Amino acid sequence: MITDQGTINERLQHCITLASSIKNLFTEDVAITISDHEKIIEHIDSKEFSLNFNVGQYLQQDQPMAKVIQYNNEETYTIPEDVFGVTLEVRIVPIRDNDIVIGSIAITSLLNRQLKLSKVAEKFAASSEEISASTEELSIFAFDLNTYMLKLAEAQEDMNQQVDNTTKILDMINSVAKNTRILGFNAGIEAARSGEYGRGFSVVAKEITKLADQSAESVKDIRQLLDALKEKVQQVALVIRDSVEISRNQSASIEEISKNIQSLAQVAEDIEEMSKKL
Repeated sequence: MITDQGTINERLQHCITLASSIKNLFTEDVAITISDHEKIIEHIDSKEFSLNFNVGQYLQQDQPMAKVIQYNNEETYTIPEDVFGVTLEVRIVPIRDNDIVIGSIAITSLLNRQLKLSKVAEKFAASSEEISASTEELSIFAFDLNTYMLKLAEAQEDMNQQVDNTTKILDMINSVAKNTRILGFNAGIEAARSGEYGRGFSVVAKEITKLADQSAESVKDIRQLLDALKEKVQQVALVIRDSVEISRNQSASIEEISKNIQSLAQVAEDIEEMSKKL
């Protein structure tokens, strides 16, 4: 503490006496500066920054303390970092004696913490909004994917049904082939009984039997292909079923994440608002 009391107004003297106590009222380390109409009569520097003020230093007309005294108004100023190496906030109020302004008192504090907190809050809020927007897009994509997978599952069911229907048709063809074979066999017997007159009919009977055998063989090959296709369809069905379940769970998870991020964004806005009031 540097003082030069001399002949000082009693009220100003009282303020000087209380300066250290006023400083201790703040949770952060502030600087206290007291002036009369002309000069600084008390200054207690902060341990975190120095204002380079000296007791007895005269006030300039354009200085904030001089303006507060002149206009009898409370003022708050922000001192940029390039002046003292740190960003400061100065709160200046006039000191009155019987409604007459006799001086001023200034409380100077670091604004870096508030600015950093505000910037962090702003960045956090901006990031939260970007993440929230991305999550909403992902949620829409997940919903579309889930819808697509459900349609794919329906298509797979239809395919499976078509395979079953084709199998029934093959059963009918196979039954016709068996009956045709029997018919050809009976025709061969009748042709043999007819002797020389049944030779032409015998050729027809052989062709009928041959056609029946070819039909039965074709049905067998097609059935093998359909069985293999049905097995693949069933495998696809299992994959689709698992994919639908995963997609459904993913949609639910993304929706929950989206809600949490929206809450987080609100918290970021609250922090930003609080930092502005510090």
